[in-house]
Amino acid sequence: MNTLTLHIGNKNYSSWSMRPWLVLRKSELSFAENLIQLDVPGFKDKLLALTDAGTVPVLQIGDDMLPDSLAISDWLAQAVPNLWPTDPKDKERAHRLCKQLQDDFTELRNHAPMNLRRRTRTKMPKSCLESAVKMDGIFSDLLSEHDGHFLFGNWCIADAFATPYATRFVSYDIPRSHKMDTYISELMGDEDYLDWEADAMVEVWELPDTDLIYGGRS
Repeated sequence: MNTLTLHIGNKNYSSWSMRPWLVLRKSELSFAENLIQLDVPGFKDKLLALTDAGTVPVLQIGDDMLPDSLAISDWLAQAVPNLWPTDPKDKERAHRLCKQLQDDFTELRNHAPMNLRRRTRTKMPKSCLESAVKMDGIFSDLLSEHDGHFLFGNWCIADAFATPYATRFVSYDIPRSHKMDTYISELMGDEDYLDWEADAMVEVWELPDTDLIYGGRS
């Protein structure tokens, strides 16, 4: 296989980067990572040098560049079995859920941006809380279908896509059901996630506008 390099953004803030990074770790494929500091002078030029999309993550496969978290995950799933659920119907459902997690829940993403160092109990807007309740319902329904710890029983790509949202519930102290809280604990206790989080905690870079949302640390 060609040499793999995953180009990512700041680990404290870049939810899109976290997802394929977790999938790569679960795949056990060897890869290098290249972190591009976001929102600093010249950062956009670095991103556009990778792909026309000008975003991270980007998986570099030899000389080829593959952007988009879900596209990267799909490519990895072709190389490594069982990153998706083995049941065809569950695989289709998991893939559809990943697409929804990318495209939906705008209010939750906008009002509670991923910020692993953040801990605040400031009251969140109603629209954000409604988005969180919707997600809680979807996840809880899936978890109720089996005895496993993850959305489709065993860990799969859908859980990587859910992990950045799990961190938001903790960072902003968003209300959740017991089943959702237990699932969040599983995701945030995962060894690969903890490696990512450890790197995020020692990053020296800050995004002041993100850090100031809802009064900063409180």
